[in-house]
Amino acid sequence: MREKDLPFDRTKHAIYTKNVKKCVQKLLHRWYDERTAAELWEKIQLQYCEYLKDEPALGGVRMTTSIYDPILIFAWYRVIPDKPPLEDVQQDIYECFMGVYNLLGRVFNLNRTPDSRLANRIFKRASDIRVEEIQRFPASFRMGGYTYEDGVVRYCFTQCPNAEFAKRHHMEDVLPVMCNCDHLAMQALHATLIREGTCCTADRCDYLIVGDRHPIAAAYDLVKAENGLLLSVKK
Repeated sequence: MREKDLPFDRTKHAIYTKNVKKCVQKLLHRWYDERTAAELWEKIQLQYCEYLKDEPALGGVRMTTSIYDPILIFAWYRVIPDKPPLEDVQQDIYECFMGVYNLLGRVFNLNRTPDSRLANRIFKRASDIRVEEIQRFPASFRMGGYTYEDGVVRYCFTQCPNAEFAKRHHMEDVLPVMCNCDHLAMQALHATLIREGTCCTADRCDYLIVGDRHPIAAAYDLVKAENGLLLSVKK
């Protein structure tokens, strides 16, 4: 089905990107023949539209990809009859959502002070956008603060639309494959993300980002919880 023909309210919601569409279709063709993959793709599109019926209107936020692309991943997992281990698709999801960080990592290294300062400006701008938008879109990402000092970026979300979606639809087991992309993205920038909790399992999703040679990074181990979520545990 063509995206322009999908039955959802475009005054409230946004369509998924071509990038995540390509990812889902790639996964379908990995496990199914051409005909079955095409049939499942249409069901996934309709499931996407079905999900949007009860979702808060967030089509007007500036970073729609961080809200609507995950919904297509949730729809994919709900529809497919054979559920692959999510760790088997982790790299595919990462490359879809944050593969650009692999290219950035060839130039940027957050162990270097100038690169760290530049990253801070980028992260801070994204944070400011979230702070501005929460006034108009109460169901969007809610920031819990932002600081930068001596190469250490700290911020958190106290509300995440992806986590709220997962809870509403009882798909908390699928969410980690998307949350874990943050760790992989920072690793590509020669950095470490220290995260001790997420909005799905705690009261916030915390971000502490430092170069991977920073003493703070050495104080934590990255472990995988039973649900597949990568978390930082102090040594």
